[in-house]
Amino acid sequence: MIEFLGWIGLVYSFVSMIYHRYMHAYHDQVYAYIRKKYGDGGDNAMEFPSKADHSRNVRKYSYYTIFFASLLIILNLLR
Repeated sequence: MIEFLGWIGLVYSFVSMIYHRYMHAYHDQVYAYIRKKYGDGGDNAMEFPSKADHSRNVRKYSYYTIFFASLLIILNLLR
């Protein structure tokens, strides 16, 4: 059961890391598209996370990925 949770955590953290890395790399294009597609054009300004927020999340999820990968390696060595 703990190994299953480790795999779920590894997959989730890896996908989140890839998502935030993509959003950091293409920040301006992605949010310009969202504003164009879903914005009403009025005075309602949409607030989006900054590039620094995405960069911080990439680092955080990279650490989570390393943690879960290490946990799974240790569990497999102890079998």
